Amino acid sequence: MIPLPGRVPMAATLWSLALIACGSTEEPEPPFVPELVCPGDVSGVCPASPDAALEVGAARIDVTPECFETWTDVDGNHQYSISVDTFFDCGCDRLCPGDEGYTAPDLYEGDGEFHAVWIAGFDNARAMTGRRDSSEGWRGEGDGLSARAVVVRQGEVSLAIVSVDGFGWMNPFVISVREAVAEAGIDVDHIIVNSSHSHSSPDTLGIYGQSLTRSGVVQSYVDEVKAKLVTLIGEAAGSTEPAILSLGSVDISTYSAEKGVKNVNSDTRDPFVLDEKLAIAQFDAVDGGASIATLVNYASHPEAAEGSHTVVSADFAHAMRLTIEEGVQWKSSQRAGIGGTAMLVTGPLGGMQTPLRIEVTDPDGNVFREPSFDKADTVGSLLGEMALDAVAGAEIAADPDLSFRKQSFFLPIDNTAFQAMFLLEVLNREAYNYDADDDIDEDNVPELLTEVDVARIGPLSMVTVPGELLPELAIGGYDGSHVNAPDQPIVHPDNPLPPDLDAAPESPYLKDTLAGEHAWVIGLGNDQVGYIVPEYNFITHPDAPYILQPDGDHYEETNSLGPQTAGIVVEQATRLIEWVPAE
Repeated sequence: MIPLPGRVPMAATLWSLALIACGSTEEPEPPFVPELVCPGDVSGVCPASPDAALEVGAARIDVTPECFETWTDVDGNHQYSISVDTFFDCGCDRLCPGDEGYTAPDLYEGDGEFHAVWIAGFDNARAMTGRRDSSEGWRGEGDGLSARAVVVRQGEVSLAIVSVDGFGWMNPFVISVREAVAEAGIDVDHIIVNSSHSHSSPDTLGIYGQSLTRSGVVQSYVDEVKAKLVTLIGEAAGSTEPAILSLGSVDISTYSAEKGVKNVNSDTRDPFVLDEKLAIAQFDAVDGGASIATLVNYASHPEAAEGSHTVVSADFAHAMRLTIEEGVQWKSSQRAGIGGTAMLVTGPLGGMQTPLRIEVTDPDGNVFREPSFDKADTVGSLLGEMALDAVAGAEIAADPDLSFRKQSFFLPIDNTAFQAMFLLEVLNREAYNYDADDDIDEDNVPELLTEVDVARIGPLSMVTVPGELLPELAIGGYDGSHVNAPDQPIVHPDNPLPPDLDAAPESPYLKDTLAGEHAWVIGLGNDQVGYIVPEYNFITHPDAPYILQPDGDHYEETNSLGPQTAGIVVEQATRLIEWVPAE
């Protein structure tokens, strides 16, 4: 297929003309110019406003699925089976004749098909039965899924940062949101969409449907979320007001002398590398000082409840946000919230940053080990209090300037299982740069179009990566400097296929390249291409690569594009971070 035509930067055109004029027969690469640069974009979209005040607006909206049919889990395995389980053919509202409130047939009612919403993460065929209700979890509040947006504006330059509870939103979806926002006439120059990666949210990729050969994406839900994001961004953009930015962070390992980071988070893949920093960006109104929004950059899988249920939930992100906004009440202590809109901006959570397989102790001495919403609530509330500490210790950023840039690029789909899913349209996304009429092999590999973005708000610098980046690519830690858990080896001595740390990539790592105290890597930023694994430790099964797992910690390879991905992503991100406009 032929790749989509892209805008040719003016510098590239001038470079080509210069070569012709000089009579050169070679075609060296033209100077790199990002496809979007604000302020100062060559198209004039983002004129600079250096003396303008920073303005910020925030909003939130519920994105819990409303149209789905439910079922009875006869064998109690949380997976729908046509031969064992029964579904209720009652349509979107799940009301059948004779049910209280029933008025008339609605969409899908009585058509003989099971119109399920499939939950992503863990297993296939996990059909949604509802949203988590108030009986699940000690906090006593039910939760569903939400999207939250912050729009930052400085004069003629504006950026929306959106966090959506979901497993992952692919780049074509993000592009469609940007197009819909523009068509609606909403004054936002660029949009970054980040996924919380909750493992209790609908399948938005396609790989968690009823079977491996059937997509789990419900297009009507995707369309509904897009429409809601347009409304959300419009509300945030329409509510901007002069704001003060404060930045801070805490070290999560310092909250438990006994367990370090492992009271709330862990790494289940060697080498043990975990970013101990939980960082915040706090926006307060100039007039009155009330909280507008709290952004929390933190890296861990929201999967504390695991997959032994069939309800949708934001997992620990729910209690974290609630604690920041409304506070928390333990038996032994309490903490007031600060209001505003709290957002989880996911960090590099790959490889595998997770609250599973650890014991979590709350301030009252209760211990939670097994997966549950109680555990999710506890982890989230603890993280929320840490975020409040970071807010309390934050420093005001003086006269922060807003800027951002973007660059698209291609990633090869080396994963043969993913290749098959593309051919079966389980992964319903366009592939590029291969001959669709010929067999796929090492000389005919399809590619994905994706992107990286860099944004700066004063001393806060952020880079997006299009998937689940392993944290060592962001912070290093091959020397054991990011273990931060007592008695935790960086490599388990019984690992049958341990990583060769002598072959690990050297610094600078992504956070080093961003530079400064307030450097954020945003995982699952504007795309979800799977795990982004360093090539030195990318190992597949010798007999069935990408299908079976080899010995040791190599699950992530089966859900990644391939060994080239990490190098390309880091190279593209680094190039965008380091780019300097020509004089």
